[in-house]
Amino acid sequence: MKVLQVSAHYPPAFVSGGALIPQRFARGLRERGHETFVFAGKLDAESLQVSDSDDAGVPVRWIGNGDFLGWDDPRNIDNPGVVAAFCEYLDEVEPDIVHFHSIQTLGAGLLDEVKNRGIRTVVTMHDYWWACARQFFVPPNGEPCSPVVSAGGCECEKGRPSLEKRNAWLADRLESADLILFPSASAREVLIANGVPAHKTRVNENGIDGHDNHGGPEREPFARPVRFMYAGGDAAMKGYRVLREAVAGADMPAGTTLDMYNTPDEGFPEWAAAKPRYERDELAEILADHDVLILPSIARESHSILTREALDAGMAVIATDSIGPEEAITPGRNGLVVRSGDADDLRRAIERVADPAVASAMVGKGSATPRVSTSQQVEEVEELYRALLVGEFDPDPLAVGVRSIIRTVVFAIGIQGAPARYRAHLPAEALATQGVHTQIMHYQDPRLPEAALDADALVFYRVPATIQVLKLIEDVRTAERTIPILGDVDDLIFAPEIESQLDNLNSLTPEERALWSRGVRRYRTTLEHVDHFVGSTETISAEAMRLIGVPSSPFANGVGTILAQASERALANPRSEGPVRLGFFSGTQTHDADWASIEPAIARVMAERPDVELRLGGLVEPTDVLAAYSDRIVRLPFMDWRELPAALRDIDVNLAPLTEGSIFNEAKSAIKWLEAALVETPTIASPTLPFRESIVDGETGMLAKGEDEWVRAILQLVDDPMLRDRMGRQAKRAVILDLSPERQGARYLDILVSAWLQVERDGHRTGTTFEPVVDDEPYSPGAGVEPYTSRQIRLPEPVIRARMLAVKGVHSLKTNGLRETAAKVARKLRR
Repeated sequence: MKVLQVSAHYPPAFVSGGALIPQRFARGLRERGHETFVFAGKLDAESLQVSDSDDAGVPVRWIGNGDFLGWDDPRNIDNPGVVAAFCEYLDEVEPDIVHFHSIQTLGAGLLDEVKNRGIRTVVTMHDYWWACARQFFVPPNGEPCSPVVSAGGCECEKGRPSLEKRNAWLADRLESADLILFPSASAREVLIANGVPAHKTRVNENGIDGHDNHGGPEREPFARPVRFMYAGGDAAMKGYRVLREAVAGADMPAGTTLDMYNTPDEGFPEWAAAKPRYERDELAEILADHDVLILPSIARESHSILTREALDAGMAVIATDSIGPEEAITPGRNGLVVRSGDADDLRRAIERVADPAVASAMVGKGSATPRVSTSQQVEEVEELYRALLVGEFDPDPLAVGVRSIIRTVVFAIGIQGAPARYRAHLPAEALATQGVHTQIMHYQDPRLPEAALDADALVFYRVPATIQVLKLIEDVRTAERTIPILGDVDDLIFAPEIESQLDNLNSLTPEERALWSRGVRRYRTTLEHVDHFVGSTETISAEAMRLIGVPSSPFANGVGTILAQASERALANPRSEGPVRLGFFSGTQTHDADWASIEPAIARVMAERPDVELRLGGLVEPTDVLAAYSDRIVRLPFMDWRELPAALRDIDVNLAPLTEGSIFNEAKSAIKWLEAALVETPTIASPTLPFRESIVDGETGMLAKGEDEWVRAILQLVDDPMLRDRMGRQAKRAVILDLSPERQGARYLDILVSAWLQVERDGHRTGTTFEPVVDDEPYSPGAGVEPYTSRQIRLPEPVIRARMLAVKGVHSLKTNGLRETAAKVARKLRR
């Protein structure tokens, strides 16, 4: 093979992971008999000046790039001068593979030139430059921001519009890449959440010299003072200022030391001392002479070689939640993880590990994840190159073709509010990240038939069967083009046989219950005519496949940009001073039974902890079980969803109970966990399948079944503020990485591709044994869709309740007629 490595930095200049790895590959592959070349930036050369040198037998073509380092310089991402010089070298070398590494200052336009020549292209993302103009998700104010751009409000270097335009351009260039590599699994997850196509990605773990997969050397227990070490220099992004503030007020045992390499010690206490910069061949001895590495980085790290080296040497590590280092640390076993940029949290961790007994128990444990050697890393990339050249990573051309066909999707909805937001607006927002245009329309909108027949896919979300809807379905089935018809539901409201299991229906009058039953059958009738089912949970999807008999795909409720950014704003504010607050928020009055199921546990907690406060939001009513604690119960009105993050942020523990033994509740999604996680509030939930799928018990939330488990879980969080903080942080990370708009968009498009191929192959679904229930609801010019905007609406509670009744009344009017609707509204108003 003939391989060209491309990097903005290359040894001996700017030695970092992003510079060491291309040299490692160039030299290592040459030793394995391949022809290798390097095209690299030279910081100290005249701008765009070209020169040549030799690096251990590897030819290197240098180009001056020191003038393009500015994060706000457009040449940082698109540099025509570099492109011209690169093309000359590309034509001279004629490589089989070009492997791009850190290419800021060189520009992503290089990828197009390689692709245009039909050369295989590999990209390793050593940092987060492809999503963040400042590379490390740290804005100018020095506070770490969201590692998923769409889930945060960061203005980055030049403002939000500039950032979005930049990232869109880079994403287009990245389409030229055949294979995208990452130095760690966590870096891969972050960048997939930011839109990097998952099917092109692999992890190529950064190797560590001289080590295998077995962990660090054992160290003898000790009682002497603990020896700390820091090697990040005085850069703010490396956490220098945070470290200085943390140790300045730390209460340390006598004899404790902190050696700071290549770092000034001005402003540090006497037990911290500046040390000269060390060379690579000195590192092993230095690590052996210390017990604990402090890595207070504010910058989001993609890997952190030093963390792995320290653990391999038998040290413990205190690191921030800066992504890459966390993989190697099991908190409490071989180190601790603290909040980035939080000097108080870092101080507490340092004080804890300064106890020789604590440090002694953590040293010698090695890394929490397997490591690879440098030779193993090179061998792995060599195999990836071979596989790439024979087409193993080539995508399915048929799927690629269908993805290009699906450009317009119509969502027809039968319900408004939060359900439509999660099941129509958020998928539409997500599909936009994939270049798909969407229309969301009410099922009675007279424009719907024309829009549906012009679309490439049609999705019915909670649409009751009408003569008009079934006529539209028939028209789509007989269209000349393939237009898959999908049905989406987020509750088990298409299985009439489960009605007897629903305790939340007990509060309804016989007329209301009959209306509910008819609605279920109308939903079911519509779904009996779709080609493919989309459910918010695995349970719903499995039930649809069993009952309706169509292919089914789960698609979880995801993170929307408006709620995520509102949550980011709420998260910037500290929780109010005061007692520990438990919270339960209900959007409808059908959750009284769920709440009542844990009231005995809440009563026990409030009896045992006299300072605990309870906040009940929305339309839920406490029972007499909590009467003795009414002075510590704060009622919050039903609020606009854009205001919910502030309320969730101001509680310490979010409660998400569901009554047991009901398949209906087993099918409910984990939205309550998701919304609380966005503001880093930990959740205790009933262990239904969706919560079990979402929550890692004890890490990203807690699961509780039965009164005793609820009491234990609540008390554990009430009594441990550090656990609450850590669990909240981990929950947010899990939510935004797994359910970001970009990741959700790719998933939904995959579902649409599968549905299209299914219909193209087998034709539309026809025939059903279900007895249909259909009403006549003519199209109405006034049938619209509530806007999905960031505008916050603050209305008095009586107005909100009246509005909810009006929405339900309109729906009832359309489905049941004037007389029954009037009677129902009258009953509600009397209540």
